[in-house]
Amino acid sequence: MDHSYLYSTRIQNTFDEDQAEILFIFKKELAKCPKFKITLINYYNGLPVSCPAHIVGIEKDMIDVDVAPYQAYTMGDHHYTFIRSDVLKHDVYAHVQYVNVDRRAASLRKLCYVEIMAERRNYIRLTLGKPQAATFKTKEGRAKGKLVEISINGACIEVDSPCSLAIGEETSLTFMLHNPAQNVDYTMNTHATLVAIDEEPLPQRYRFITDPDKILDRTIAKYLLQRQIEILQEIKTATERG
Repeated sequence: MDHSYLYSTRIQNTFDEDQAEILFIFKKELAKCPKFKITLINYYNGLPVSCPAHIVGIEKDMIDVDVAPYQAYTMGDHHYTFIRSDVLKHDVYAHVQYVNVDRRAASLRKLCYVEIMAERRNYIRLTLGKPQAATFKTKEGRAKGKLVEISINGACIEVDSPCSLAIGEETSLTFMLHNPAQNVDYTMNTHATLVAIDEEPLPQRYRFITDPDKILDRTIAKYLLQRQIEILQEIKTATERG
């Protein structure tokens, strides 16, 4: 799945020149301090996971790092991570070439300066454990899709075919939310504005800003809290097996 919506590139010269600069900086720091400390950031099902890591070696365009098991598990999800360090002018996006949770090791390459746009959000946005039925109003009627991500003031709907709704248009959005504690599904209705359409092959993802009332706001907040607990438990179980 495309995760480019999480960041915006901040190319300073060219990609190759920027990568060479990043590698040079890390080599210089590694020469002064073996196992140079950095911070890695991932968004696992939308939940930010950030742990310290240590650079242990650099070979050509590849950086080898010691990582925490939690971070290694989340890095393996979409094979990317963000690097943060005081010695860098910007955060850095890195492709995860190799990762092993048990060995607490990873290899990173394809380094690029970026700004992490996900950090600009006012509210956390999480991926649902199971997509839920959703519809929204268009000129042709109600388009059907699946709710795949949600926040207090936003929703992402996956649709099998494009519809006439244009970016900036307002609509009414209806979706289901499952309450695992009571094992019931709630039908939610809210005003929404389309703000983005992910440029992916079908199915496409339509991203909305929503304006929930107080009751819906509380319901979503409870769901997000429960979902965070589920995600953390998944990571904990996966990294503590055996």
